[in-house]
Amino acid sequence: MFAYLPNGIRIFYEDEGKYENKTIILIHHLAGSVNSWKYITPSLSEKFRVIVYDLRGHGRSSTPPGPYKIEEHSEDLKELIEELGIKDPIIVGHSIGSLVAIDYALHNYVKKLILIGALYKAPNPEPYQKYISIAMNLGMVALAEYRRSQGELSNSLINNPTLWKDFINIYSENTPLGYKYAVEGLLSAKDYSKELQRIDSNVLLIYGDEDKLSTNVTVFQQNIRNLHLQIFKGYGHFLNLEEPKGLIEAIVNFA
Repeated sequence: MFAYLPNGIRIFYEDEGKYENKTIILIHHLAGSVNSWKYITPSLSEKFRVIVYDLRGHGRSSTPPGPYKIEEHSEDLKELIEELGIKDPIIVGHSIGSLVAIDYALHNYVKKLILIGALYKAPNPEPYQKYISIAMNLGMVALAEYRRSQGELSNSLINNPTLWKDFINIYSENTPLGYKYAVEGLLSAKDYSKELQRIDSNVLLIYGDEDKLSTNVTVFQQNIRNLHLQIFKGYGHFLNLEEPKGLIEAIVNFA
């Protein structure tokens, strides 16, 4: 389904489950889509109303001129929530989605917040310039293959033929231009570390122990009062594909 937001952005979303009193919204990773949650949504929708959507510049959502700032993604989320009449959502953000979730929670009421493979500021820009160049010149599949060749993805992802095919297919849903705009916005993200202290929601922070971003744990622990931490051993950044069963259990138990 499509939502046509007041800001002119067309957002593709899926709305599953019938439990209006408890809604979970899932925000995907960079170069992701609603299909990033394909192993998560069916089980969650048995217990919750589940909203998954494509960020602007991703999947089937519109690709306006960029860069796409985190604050703009956050505003899209706010307008989508209002469009769908959602009250007291539980927000789940993965990777770039964690920054969107954080920004939203700083300006709007969130019942509970779940951050997976989370960032609190823009990542090191150095590798991303190469990523953009590969995507624009060779395409999104080439970018995925490059990341694999550089050892940036966990063995549990790249050594599983089914999961690797899933990963390639999700990347393929995205255009190089949309990816470029999204990366440029990500690299301009502000440092939210001190603002994290203003989050009153209960927060669940989740990492795979092989996720390089797990070094961010300390910053979250120092700045979020109501923080719960869960680490999955033997997995990397894409727990949504690598360990969906454990991730589902963690979300359900916390929500």
